Amino acid sequence: MGSSKMLIIFTLTVLMVISSIHCQPNDLVPGNFAAGEASNTLCFNPCTDKLGDNECKAICVNKKYRNGSCVGFGIPPSSKYCCCEN
Repeated sequence: MGSSKMLIIFTLTVLMVISSIHCQPNDLVPGNFAAGEASNTLCFNPCTDKLGDNECKAICVNKKYRNGSCVGFGIPPSSKYCCCEN
């Protein structure tokens, strides 16, 4: 009985850790900015079929940036991220 309780506690602990890591924000630009003022560039979530240039631009405009698009990273660019620009 004791080992089954330990297994259940271990499983729940692992699930909580995975959940907390998965739910972290994906903003890749560090730093402190004045309230209500956007930085020059902000890159986050990888672009997919559902998150393309149009969706990325809409998100960026909502975050008070002028423009947004999917930008490739790496040499050669192997993955694209949504990047907002002022």
